[in-house]
Amino acid sequence: IPKQKLYQQVTSGLWISDGMLWLNYRDANDSASISYATFTPTDADIAAASVSDAEIRAYYDAHKDEMVRKGHGRVTVAEIPRTITAADSAAVLQHARAIRDSIINGAKFEDMAKAESTDSASAVRGGDLGKGLKGRFVPAFDNAAANLKPGEMSQPILTQFGYHIIRLDSRNGDTLALHHILLRIAQSDSSADRTDRLADTLSTMTASAETPEKFDAAVKRLGLKPFTTDVTEGQPLVYNGRSIPSVSAWAFGSAKVGESSDLFDNDGGYYIARLESLTPGGTPSLQASKNDIKALLARKKAIEKLADPAHKLAVVASAGGLEKAGQLLHTPVAKTDAFTRVSGLPNVPSSARIVGAAFALPVGTVSEPIVTDDAVYVIAVDRRVDADRKTFDAQKDQLRAQYMNSMQQSRIQEFVANLKSAAKITDRRKEIEAAMARTSS
Repeated sequence: IPKQKLYQQVTSGLWISDGMLWLNYRDANDSASISYATFTPTDADIAAASVSDAEIRAYYDAHKDEMVRKGHGRVTVAEIPRTITAADSAAVLQHARAIRDSIINGAKFEDMAKAESTDSASAVRGGDLGKGLKGRFVPAFDNAAANLKPGEMSQPILTQFGYHIIRLDSRNGDTLALHHILLRIAQSDSSADRTDRLADTLSTMTASAETPEKFDAAVKRLGLKPFTTDVTEGQPLVYNGRSIPSVSAWAFGSAKVGESSDLFDNDGGYYIARLESLTPGGTPSLQASKNDIKALLARKKAIEKLADPAHKLAVVASAGGLEKAGQLLHTPVAKTDAFTRVSGLPNVPSSARIVGAAFALPVGTVSEPIVTDDAVYVIAVDRRVDADRKTFDAQKDQLRAQYMNSMQQSRIQEFVANLKSAAKITDRRKEIEAAMARTSS
């Protein structure tokens, strides 16, 4: 299926209505600020709470389906990175300049974007990035775009994503309409060949070996520096901010401790893992869960007991204000800066119920005690500012473009992930290489 047609099929049917767009805008722009008092149980309060075996059993029976634990393992990973050299970067820059020259000499920008750009989401639209406010892209890209005149095309601009050729289509204040072509920096053919040969050697020496010694011998011979890290069942392995493909799924498949994996690869390089240890997941027994459940129930009881002093504070505060009530009852009262439903209260644990109350109660109202998993709160709504509908209406089109682009990207990523999970891949590289060698001999 042609790339553009596939993109249209995957993203068809996506739309966000004015009503939903307004709700999202309000969540991000309605603001409130509150005063609040916190009642937090002490260690002594928790220790004094009595929890019976019957209560532990009842909790376990009611919640054991929620207590399923994921498996955990430990792996050592040998990596052969696809190292990008200065020559690789220079070659991509030269190609970007050649594309720009072609456009200057009459080639259509949109056609070049469809043929050359590695940003698949915008390439199918001829490089169209839509309209949006300055600041939506990384600084190097943003600054280059802001310095263009309508109709002008930039020189190749380097960002962490590669080289961009940017065209400014129109400007309305800080709102820019843009097209771009992205060329990612990748290894040259000669560099990639060297990496592939090294990976093949590692695979020949190590892949699917059942004895740990083969892995150690291979990494020593090839001068690799493996790393050891933890993996969690159902979660991809991420190490130092980098995604390591397939290792986690392999570890929780049929792998045995001490065994080495097949050779895995992605845009970052090649990887082989050895399984060091594995703890299967599943539902823990009552005995194994007993101490954790007891601690949880004891804390819950200690928190519930704090509802009485919290209620007393709320009653006093309803007459003279929360701050004055805090002074009379020797209870500290804190104040927040303005926050939104989206930002929440980052320094307040389990703040969802508090945020909900802050936008539901009238300004000046003192709440009833709000019991959370961590403490009991009493709040007073000091100020609230509603989002401006006129500002929203003025930005509605560009907001819709941003949401639609985000929704499209999510749909594409989901499609690719499902495609990979359903694909059955047979590695026949060695057979092809052998056939090529026979042909050339």
